[in-house]
Amino acid sequence: MPRKKISLSKKSYPGRIRIVSGIWRNRFLKVPNIENLRPTSERARETLFNWLIHDIPNARCLDLFAGTGSLGFEALSRGAYSVTFIEKIKQAAHLITETAKLFGLKDQVVNNQDALSFLGGENDQLYDIVFLDPPFSDNILSEVIGLLYRGNWLSKDAMVYIELDIDQKFPELPSGWYVSHKKIFSKVCFALIKVN
Repeated sequence: MPRKKISLSKKSYPGRIRIVSGIWRNRFLKVPNIENLRPTSERARETLFNWLIHDIPNARCLDLFAGTGSLGFEALSRGAYSVTFIEKIKQAAHLITETAKLFGLKDQVVNNQDALSFLGGENDQLYDIVFLDPPFSDNILSEVIGLLYRGNWLSKDAMVYIELDIDQKFPELPSGWYVSHKKIFSKVCFALIKVN
């Protein structure tokens, strides 16, 4: 059976989103036409990274459900040490890899893998900041938070960012975890969680 070709035509990328600040300020990321792909809005990213202004420099980040990579590239633009991108949709993972090359990031880690499978595997690195923005229809934030909590994934005093639909139940947090910031824009709730 022939392999499915990834289309790189303009029709495959109907939109684009802007990096808000940092070394790639005002550079644009392409948004492919993929069902349930919902990049974090510019307004939400600006608020999030204002919350993280003192924590992003030299942070090791994990961008699960990376989609366009907007959260990870914004973090790198603002001085994060590294970002591991996890994206199960092949076309989206391919585009993140191409964007990383375009930005001169030759050794960037992009895994074309399901987030739950990734968290169920072995890990040799602790992350300071984790971005969780799964498709709302998956409704798996509680499960992912549980895997992060039980696995060896988080550094001391790590932070976890989550996005969810306002109609979804806010996930239960493990003992010692607490919400340090929370906002609602339109119909999206987003929050920054501190890990103890």
